[in-house]
Amino acid sequence: MKLSDEVLAITAVFAVLLLFSLYYYSAGRKFIDDWLLKPVFPSISRAVAGFLSFKLSGILFTGVVPLVYFLWILRLSPGRVGLIAGKTWEYWYLIFILVLITLVISFYSSKSPQIRARSPELRIRDWYPVHIILSAAIWVIYLLGYEFLFRGALWFLCADAFGFWPALIINVTLYSLVHLPQGMKMAVGTIPVGILFCLLSSLTGSFLPAFIVHSFIAVSTEIFSLYHEPDVRLH
Repeated sequence: MKLSDEVLAITAVFAVLLLFSLYYYSAGRKFIDDWLLKPVFPSISRAVAGFLSFKLSGILFTGVVPLVYFLWILRLSPGRVGLIAGKTWEYWYLIFILVLITLVISFYSSKSPQIRARSPELRIRDWYPVHIILSAAIWVIYLLGYEFLFRGALWFLCADAFGFWPALIINVTLYSLVHLPQGMKMAVGTIPVGILFCLLSSLTGSFLPAFIVHSFIAVSTEIFSLYHEPDVRLH
């Protein structure tokens, strides 16, 4: 039976709420740490295990499960959920400008003790190239699924069902809501970023620009925070 646009949109909303609840619950319980990381890598450090456990839980529930659900169970076409290039490369200059702005903002914002208190998320003192590569790679994989869920499935299904403005309100509200566990300031701060990412998806017909810009935000903030952190040793 083919589902209506409205039912698909509501399904996407409930998927975000359910999957993020499962994500935070599993990450808090450290299931991946106990069931996978410690048995397979018994000598792994506590900090690395904690970081990987949290991010792998996110990759599973905000990336793998939504991909399987929307593409294989609901049998939606990739274009229906923004899983195409669309007009991404037609607006390469816009993405390039946003990335440059992101790098500048990340460099200066990472001087703040408040930013460095939560970044980098991998909390170790001695950093080697393998740690930087691991942190960046995990962030990029995590955000690929994360943005597919938000600016892919949720955005395009809600836009098809309800139109631009309701879809924008729904997307930004849920995006802010899932950041509440990180504090009210973080939740409010995600609102302009969420609006920007939705506009990029609407403009290009793809979630890829939002993913690209978001990845640069996350990775550059991690690296610049390391650079500005006096207690970290870079090898």
